[in-house]
Amino acid sequence: MDTRIRAASPSDREGLTHLVREFRDEHSLLIGGQGGCTLDEAAQEVARYLGRDDAGYFVAVDPTGLPVGFRRWERRDGFYFTRELYIIPEVRRQGVARALIRHFERWLLENGQEIACISCTPHNVAMIALARAEGYGILNTIEMRKDLGASPRTPRGEREALGLAWKVL
Repeated sequence: MDTRIRAASPSDREGLTHLVREFRDEHSLLIGGQGGCTLDEAAQEVARYLGRDDAGYFVAVDPTGLPVGFRRWERRDGFYFTRELYIIPEVRRQGVARALIRHFERWLLENGQEIACISCTPHNVAMIALARAEGYGILNTIEMRKDLGASPRTPRGEREALGLAWKVL
C-alpha cells in the first residue's frame, strides 16, 4: 500500500484518538480482557504522549491523508522502544507496519541511536513474526497473567503464545 509515514502533530489528535481506542480494545481482547476503551480514555493517552521529547507517535496515512496506523515510541534507559503499533484491519498485510518499523529505524539512526527495541505482548504472534522478520531478537521480558475470576480461561502455552518452541529450564 502506498502510505506516507510522518511524525504525528497536534492536527493528528482526533485521528490518533480513534486509532488508539481501536488498538486498546484489540489489545485487551488479545490478552483476555473485555475491551471497552472509551474515546475519552484514548484521548487522554494521546495527550499524554503527543509532542514529548522522550515519547511520541509516528502516523501512517494513505494517499488521501487518512490515518491508517500509528507507532507509539518511548525512550527509556537510553533506548527507544516501540510501545504500540497498530494498523487498521482493512490495510493489514500490505506493508504498512513494516513501513512504520523501517521509518522509525531510519529516524533513530538520524538521531544517533543505533539500537531499536519493540515491546509487545507474547500473544501477538503476528507482531512477533514481523519483528523477527525485520531482524529483532527476544530481549528480556515476558509478562504473565493468572485469571482469578469465577470462570478462568485455560492458560496459553509458550508455543501457542509465541509460536516458538521454548526450552523450559
